[in-house]
Amino acid sequence: MKTRGIVTVLVLFLISPLAWGFTAYEENTITIYKKARSGVVHIDCLKDPDRMGGKGPLRALGSGFFIDHEGHIVTNFHVIDAAFTINVIDWAGNRYQAQIVGTDPETDLAVLKVAPKGEITPLEFGDSDQLVIGQKVLAIGNPYGLDNTLTVGVISALNRSLPSPTLELSHNIIQTDAAINPGSSGGPLLNSRGEVIGINTAMLAQGAENIGFAIPANVAKRIIPQLITKGYAVRPWLGFTGIELSPRLANLFGLKVSRGVMVERVIPRSPAAKAGLRGGRRLIKFGTEEIILGGDVIVKLEGQPVSRILDIVEILTNKKPGDTVTFEVIRGGQRLKIAIKTGALPPGLKGRR
Repeated sequence: MKTRGIVTVLVLFLISPLAWGFTAYEENTITIYKKARSGVVHIDCLKDPDRMGGKGPLRALGSGFFIDHEGHIVTNFHVIDAAFTINVIDWAGNRYQAQIVGTDPETDLAVLKVAPKGEITPLEFGDSDQLVIGQKVLAIGNPYGLDNTLTVGVISALNRSLPSPTLELSHNIIQTDAAINPGSSGGPLLNSRGEVIGINTAMLAQGAENIGFAIPANVAKRIIPQLITKGYAVRPWLGFTGIELSPRLANLFGLKVSRGVMVERVIPRSPAAKAGLRGGRRLIKFGTEEIILGGDVIVKLEGQPVSRILDIVEILTNKKPGDTVTFEVIRGGQRLKIAIKTGALPPGLKGRR
């Protein structure tokens, strides 16, 4: 009887889930890591102390990943900003001297290039617009110099904003609980198919844990080709500033429209000025702010309702200089349509539309 009991226990052990190997979740994690790790690189920079406020060359670590077989690498702008030497180490230990191809501080993106040593495994981008809170994500990077580190988590939230967001990233940041630490910046955030759906860019300080952020892949897919071909990103420009209306503001100032974006200033000779968009003429102090009243109130753009400046930004990010966009505005109680041919955002006007 004792022998039979031992045999029974042995049989149960052999047919238990552990005996069959990894779970489906683990298999997926291992497969994605093995597939993606050879496309991820470790970035080691020396930065100009004069530009960084130091007394000697400052070392900075980060991550990045190959996007093609020609040796182009995507990383964060802040990783290589002010760097005079950029070393890249791939998964196999090959070292490269990298050159900066293009940068876009507004979206914290940069493209580097190295001369490939052997076969390169580029990573592919996925569609970040299809992300769902709760789905599995994997981050690979170089936290604290520990290269090829894998962390796993979920999409914790979508449409986040960092403390000083650019217009394109306002309410557009991915939040994840996959551990992102100093040195992880620029590395890929992957979905369970191994596609890059985000570029890790920041973590919260002051003791926060499991709160990391990533730039959406779809933003990167718009910017990166321009960085490769031009060295910088070209954005459509209209040339006006405005304020978001609310029922409270509209009632306070006796406006007939309670929702929309009221145009305050139109820059002379800008696309908006040439098309006839009108700014305000009456300056009013509202608490600590100054508001210019009397301008056109934008209520629609390309047939879509507008109640926030972000509504305008979201449509413009899918346009390029030279495209024509149609605004619907309220002016003196009348509803008008104004077509504006977008220009290119001039240097020095970053963040303004």
